[in-house]
Amino acid sequence: MQPSKEREASDGDPMDDLDGLLDDDLAGGEEEPDAETGGAATVESSAGSAGNAGRIGVSGRWFSAKAFALALVTVGVGMFVGGLIPLIGGTIGTAGGVFLAAFLLGLVVSTRRYVETGIAGAAAGATSAVTSVLGVGFLPIGIDYLSQWGLPLVAVGGGVGLVLALLGHYFGRDLRAGLTEDIDG
Repeated sequence: MQPSKEREASDGDPMDDLDGLLDDDLAGGEEEPDAETGGAATVESSAGSAGNAGRIGVSGRWFSAKAFALALVTVGVGMFVGGLIPLIGGTIGTAGGVFLAAFLLGLVVSTRRYVETGIAGAAAGATSAVTSVLGVGFLPIGIDYLSQWGLPLVAVGGGVGLVLALLGHYFGRDLRAGLTEDIDG
């Protein structure tokens, strides 16, 4: 925070505190100059630190390409394995596989990755909807059905996949928080 902002923030106005936080965030996460370093601003040099990570990118805070690739592979494997379950395979097994894969991803990954998991779930749901129509009956009939109802089918399948993935990730993160929390007693 700038010295002039510190004086303004001391009068208790919350908007000044918010303004200072936004200034710090827009400055790229650089730390304040202090007397110990001779007035020079210090910035962490490690590329993987949270201070230097951008919002969107390979290791971003809002969207991470690495986390998206992990979510896409995990949800894809879950969808495939869920479809292989003998008596409940197909649509229900695929949906259960998406939910379970997102649950496990939320349980294992230490950071919140709802955007990546949601996009991967939506892609899996849309893919499952299209392949289930093409896999039923004679191929020209499936293609004709997709030409008439393809967009609504993809939208519903993607929406169901999105909801299942977000719920699975939420419950996985909730269980992780419960397992890692200290018990008072």
